[in-house]
Amino acid sequence: MIRVLTSVGHPSDKATSEFIVTAPVKYSVVANGLLRSETSLGDGTKVTHWAQSVPISSWLNAIGVAQFAVHHAGQVRGVELQTWVAHQELENGILTFELPARRALEFFSDYIGPYPYEKLANVSAAFGGGGTEHASAIFYGESSVRNTPQTSLVAHEIAHQWFGDAVTENDWDDAWLSEGFATYFTLLYTEHYDGRDAFVAGLQRARVTALAAEKRVNHPVVHQNPADLSGVIPGLVYQKGAWVLHMLRGQLGSETFQAAIQAYYRRYRDRNASSEDFRHVMEEVSGQKLDWFFEQWLHRTLSPSVEGSWTYDPARKVVVVELRQVQTGAPYRLLLDIGIVPEGANALPNVTTTEMSGASLRVEIPAERMPHDVVLDPSTRTLMDQRAFIQQVP
Repeated sequence: MIRVLTSVGHPSDKATSEFIVTAPVKYSVVANGLLRSETSLGDGTKVTHWAQSVPISSWLNAIGVAQFAVHHAGQVRGVELQTWVAHQELENGILTFELPARRALEFFSDYIGPYPYEKLANVSAAFGGGGTEHASAIFYGESSVRNTPQTSLVAHEIAHQWFGDAVTENDWDDAWLSEGFATYFTLLYTEHYDGRDAFVAGLQRARVTALAAEKRVNHPVVHQNPADLSGVIPGLVYQKGAWVLHMLRGQLGSETFQAAIQAYYRRYRDRNASSEDFRHVMEEVSGQKLDWFFEQWLHRTLSPSVEGSWTYDPARKVVVVELRQVQTGAPYRLLLDIGIVPEGANALPNVTTTEMSGASLRVEIPAERMPHDVVLDPSTRTLMDQRAFIQQVP
């Protein structure tokens, strides 16, 4: 028997919770928090008691009742790791969840701070695919159970345990503080375990998705959501939100960015935060004023569009680069990388970083000889719609 009380389904409504479930003995019951007791009633049923001692938003509560096979994978950084799947799928469940979950717990604990809950259960549930980041008991669609690790999916949902679950947006308008963070921290997981090339490939895919999404939904990352909440998390919030964090990391530097993320997590763990709260922490830790950054990337609808050309002046031994922002509205303030590619097989570009704050920019970069090519944004630093960037022949 399950008695469910109605609750306020708003991210700011945080509370501890308990589930006391009476079910046939053949079923196992999983829920948030720690298992307090499991008692047979002697009539073919049992009572299972789970208690969540850490306050969470009401929508993050969940229970699963099924003929589960359960694998206890031991502790990772002091956290009990569990797999709950259909009884016939235990082997695949272990392959699907446990390696990426173990790695995610290790990496995110080191990068962000301690895991916020008493356990981490990865649970196969009766819906199609994808996942839902219920605190300490993540539910995945049953089609997600495969015979190979589902790395990106598992890393994304586990990243939510820190951002979205422990640190929760004040209101749905700031949903990027959940989905943008989980998307970017999945990319950071990729960078850590699979290397820079895999990380950049993920960023490039995210950029294509973000630029298409902002044209399709026609609103900024932080936007007023409709009453039915159908517009809370379009792809824009995931992918462009992730790019906002990537550019912030570039603006602050990787070490300062990580220190600021850790400070944000410490301050707002088990609480709610807004985009303004996040900005204030970033400013405090970095010593930079970032109102301009958050205004242009979170509150403008379309990302910048940049076009330009380059030419080589052999007399002065310089590469001359001319750039223009051609989007509607005021110019963005951009950090731009310009790569001078020398002759030679597999030659890497020599990168110059410059700031573009006006509608046009002229940059002269010393070069002893004519480059093989000049490329814009070779480091994948900036979210922009890159139009034509061509060599001008004198």
